[in-house]
Amino acid sequence: MKDDVTIVTGASRGIGRAIAIRLAKNGGNLVLIGRDKNKLEETVKIVSEQGVNGVYYTGDVSNKSFIENTVKDVIDKFGKVDNLINNAGVAVFKKFVDTSIDDFMLQMNVNMYAVFNFIKAVVPYMIENNRGTIINISSLAGRNPFVYGTTYSATKHALMGFTKSLMLELREFNIRVAAVCPGSVQTDMIINTPVAPKEISKALQPEDVAETVALIINLSESALVSEIEIRPTKLK
Repeated sequence: MKDDVTIVTGASRGIGRAIAIRLAKNGGNLVLIGRDKNKLEETVKIVSEQGVNGVYYTGDVSNKSFIENTVKDVIDKFGKVDNLINNAGVAVFKKFVDTSIDDFMLQMNVNMYAVFNFIKAVVPYMIENNRGTIINISSLAGRNPFVYGTTYSATKHALMGFTKSLMLELREFNIRVAAVCPGSVQTDMIINTPVAPKEISKALQPEDVAETVALIINLSESALVSEIEIRPTKLK
């Protein structure tokens, strides 16, 4: 992967930062996207210390124009996109009776709409190059219901249906599409929320998800893993 160009969204912290750090071991060029400029600069510094060319773009992934302009600039700089990791996500954990339409749309815009727009922007270049890997970070919430997760789960179920169908469409172009579905991960998204496990220290670590992403990318290009579920071994 020494010449690969990889985009990672939500790369300023948590799972996204862990993915960037892990993929830096593969070499290549990392394009890191997030909203927190200072945190993104920290991530770029970490991956650059591993000898990787890291660049970042600060913006809102729910903004279609930001996505299109970012991808255009990446193509102008590097000429291609080999891997896209759609990691950026947001969760609002509330009972349905307490949930507003704004809560729902916030999650849908980031968890689904942004993924659609990023893939829409990069796929023509992947098809032209006859190669590419797209990994959508979903959740076990995209497969299982849970209390406080009515709207969040809905967005992740939508993402799963989208990802599975897209995989079938793009494989003929040698483009691999996969969903990674983690259970509870020790990140700011669930800490101090109604869905946080009692023993949060036994939850998955961001690095566990990052290793799963690396596994998918590092497989032979003739092999396609379409979906992986990853859970904590022992959690209460």
